[in-house]
Amino acid sequence: MRAPIRKRVSRASAASASVKKVRCRRVSPGAIVIVRDPPRPRAAVVLPTSSLRAHRGGILGVSGVVSQRASLGDAAARGASVTLAGQLYRTVLQFVSIFVLARLLTPDDFGLIAMVAAVIGISELFRDFGLSSAAIQAKHVSIGERTNLFWVNTALGAGCAVIVALAAPLVGLLYSNDQVPAIVVVMSIGFVLSGMVTQYRADLTRRMRFLGLSVTEAVAPTVGFAVGIVLALQGFGYWALVVQQLSSSLVLLVLSVAIARWLPGLPQRRTSIRRFMRFGAALFATQLISYGTKNVDNIAIGVVWGAGPLGYYDRAYQLLMAPLNQINAPMTRVALPVLSRIHEERERFAGYLLKAQIVGGYATATLFALAAGMAPAIVDVLFGPQWAPMAPIFAVLAIGGVLRATAQVSYWMFLATANTGAQLRMFLVVRPIMIVIILAGLPWGALGVAVGSTAAYALHWIASLIWASRVTGVPAKPLISNILRILLTVSVPCGLLALGISALGWASIATVLVAVGASVVYLLLLTLVSRRTREDLLTVVSFIRRSLGKRSR
Repeated sequence: MRAPIRKRVSRASAASASVKKVRCRRVSPGAIVIVRDPPRPRAAVVLPTSSLRAHRGGILGVSGVVSQRASLGDAAARGASVTLAGQLYRTVLQFVSIFVLARLLTPDDFGLIAMVAAVIGISELFRDFGLSSAAIQAKHVSIGERTNLFWVNTALGAGCAVIVALAAPLVGLLYSNDQVPAIVVVMSIGFVLSGMVTQYRADLTRRMRFLGLSVTEAVAPTVGFAVGIVLALQGFGYWALVVQQLSSSLVLLVLSVAIARWLPGLPQRRTSIRRFMRFGAALFATQLISYGTKNVDNIAIGVVWGAGPLGYYDRAYQLLMAPLNQINAPMTRVALPVLSRIHEERERFAGYLLKAQIVGGYATATLFALAAGMAPAIVDVLFGPQWAPMAPIFAVLAIGGVLRATAQVSYWMFLATANTGAQLRMFLVVRPIMIVIILAGLPWGALGVAVGSTAAYALHWIASLIWASRVTGVPAKPLISNILRILLTVSVPCGLLALGISALGWASIATVLVAVGASVVYLLLLTLVSRRTREDLLTVVSFIRRSLGKRSR
């Protein structure tokens, strides 16, 4: 039998995409040779086994035959199905946690934790330093590089913990509150735990181990929630929230280590991680500016108005971010590895972005529009009448949530193409303006800050998309028109329906049920009369089919 001619590994993608059927055999512990069927002398290519494991179930079938149709899109969709299932569980858990703890604790308890988190949370950025995204985005990560990255993140986490603990008295002085320093010292332990887990989770993401990631992210918050409930029932007040976070971080670390089945060795001095540091440094600076924009509202309200008003604002903000994070986080986890591999194919890259907008936009934008329309009913059902002052705050923030969700696409464009430097330059221009807009509402209390936040994120959405388009070469007009069409034909009408039903003055639970039902009926009618809506839903259905392992017709 004639031995196949091996080609360079860098030509693997082109070769595997051009063949319809190939046979595979292992030629070394680290590589598999792929040969066209029927064999041709120059139709062989060597692929690293790591790349094939990354597409397990998509590139290699049970027969050992590589199918052209089992593409990265199929792998991404299947990964998304597992990830979104886990996220659905966590979303439900987070909502239950929010309204159960809201009935056991006071707005002041939540306000104290929000005060501390807004200030010391910046250390989380130093702890990560953009290295998790750098490891995910890289095409290859050696064992030595992964080991060194682990120790760098662990050292950064330990350093942040020491600095935060020493700065605890200063944080107390900032808020003029004697309870804050002790909270800061205890919460600083979390930086050590999160530093140790960073590269484990990055490695699982790189290898598309979405089931393992979903398991860890479901079990850890469940344990934390149980601990928080027990302590809250025992009368520990805000300490229940502190211990809830720490216990969740500890369980996340233990499970991630167990699933990754990898333990770091000693640091390897001869292995350089400069390329990761360069990528991470630009991303870190970007995240640092972003953090200031996202937390200036909490800090300002806490300093000027105190823990009580901040407690209302923080719960409204968390009610907004709970679904937003639970949708965007898994979408990013699945999209970023795939987009990073195809970003040089501009048409394919742009096509994936448009589809991601459709799948995500129908869920997030419509969800937040509905929430804004029936905010008083939602707050009453979840939190009870004592939390009524947060309803208008949540309604305004939910409108901004529509824009925050749609801005995720530009974030993927920057990271997938390794244009973190361009993203940083955009942030240096746009984010300071956003901070000024947010703070302009401070004289009117938490509601004024919420209005400023929504206006600021409207600016950020359009600016980031245009900027990302210029540096990546992906046209912005189709992306803008695509999401505006979804907003104007689906999201806004559903929100107006919810607002009209809320004005009828029915019982809160009835308002929620009727508003959701009316939105479903509207969407069904729109599907009957709009060809474009039918095409959108076919895209969503195709995504679901592929996520379940079925081929789209």
